[in-house]
Amino acid sequence: MQLKVGSFLFTPSLLPTLAFFLLLMGLLALGDWQLDRAQEKQALLEAKQMRRSAATLLLDGGGQVDPVLDRFRPAYAEGHYVSGQQWLLDNRLYQGLAGYHVFSLFQLLSGKQVLINRGWVSVGQSRQFLPDLPLPQGQMRLSGHLDSPASVGLVLGEQPYDSIAERVLLQNLDVAMLDEIKNLDLLPLTLVIDADQKGVLQYDWSAIEHISPEKHLGYAVQWFALAVALLIIYFGVNTRRISTGASSHAE
Repeated sequence: MQLKVGSFLFTPSLLPTLAFFLLLMGLLALGDWQLDRAQEKQALLEAKQMRRSAATLLLDGGGQVDPVLDRFRPAYAEGHYVSGQQWLLDNRLYQGLAGYHVFSLFQLLSGKQVLINRGWVSVGQSRQFLPDLPLPQGQMRLSGHLDSPASVGLVLGEQPYDSIAERVLLQNLDVAMLDEIKNLDLLPLTLVIDADQKGVLQYDWSAIEHISPEKHLGYAVQWFALAVALLIIYFGVNTRRISTGASSHAE
């Protein structure tokens, strides 16, 4: 294919053109994806702000907890920690150090149970030995806010929800799945307890997402800039100026 524009001749080849269009579509799709992620993060931050200012919810086991509408809402629970088994969510970083989020069972006065996110604990010297995690004893009242366990994205293999070990290491924690397999009668959200509560470890929850909407917008700009650069390179490589002699000869 040839296209003459003034004193320039555009002569792209078939295979490089196909590769160009595929790569261009990929870059534009990545930019659009980052724009969508920015909108999702902005909506999530607005939801957090709104729900964190809502009235404090008493977790009494009455089935009133909505996994969507009550996420991030302040709440408190009365009851006691249940000894016997705790779940450690792997790949949690705090100030650059590897560790786990620790989830312990807490039985409400009604008999229903809720998973308590006690915070972060370091891996320690070796992953072969999970940390000791003693629990406070007796009746108490815990305050915090409701949330879902952190997601780690793609998880390979099945999670050991049916393990009988005292400390179970997980790559992902699905509350509904754990409840179904262990028959624990759990509330659908976990209670992230405040920094001054009994049983808390290292409090590391933040209302700000690790990747802010602004960062996603920045990533989108980078992808679109690469698409523009690809366009410039493609047309630059496949366009040449027609020499005066060649033009006169053609006439």
